[in-house]
Parts: sequence; structure tokens; C-alpha cells
Amino acid sequence: MPIWVFMVRYDGEMACSTHLTEKGAIIAAIEDVLEYLGVESLEGAKNLFGCDEPPEWDYEKIRKMNRDQLYGTFGEWSEKTWDHHIYECEIVKTVVVG
Repeated sequence: MPIWVFMVRYDGEMACSTHLTEKGAIIAAIEDVLEYLGVESLEGAKNLFGCDEPPEWDYEKIRKMNRDQLYGTFGEWSEKTWDHHIYECEIVKTVVVG
């Protein structure tokens, strides 16, 4: 059975969560990145991105997105962490064999 794993390393500590759906893993990843970046409002998202139309930040709207939209949003937000050497995250697919 396929599962998706969201893995994160923050300040030397590793954590992961497993998800039965790819969508669940992507949502978890977006939420973690937003929490790490401290984005809690539209104004916060605008300030971080330096524009009037930042990627989606509202959790309710994020949960309604399809897979492709979610990956696009995840990519835009995670790009803001690339030069932060204390934070890395990734989504990987694996298989549970039993």
C-alpha cells in the first residue's frame, strides 16, 4: 500500500508524519512551512513575498485545493526557506509491505 511521508529537519531535529493520501502530506507540508515562516495573515504573506498577491496561506482554502494546486503552493512557500540552513522539508512516496 502506498503512503506519503512528510519529512522535516529544523535546527538539527528530524520529524516526519505519514499520510494515506498524497494530498494529506502536501497539506501538512504547507502548514509546516507557513508555521515556520510565521505566516498567520494575508498581511504577513504579502510582507514575506513583497507583493499584493502572495501564494495561498489560508488553511481552509488550502484544504480545498487539488493536488497540482497544492504542489504549486508548496513550491512557492518552500522556496522562501531555501536559504535558511536550519530548515528543510520534503514529501516522499513509499510503500508499506505487510
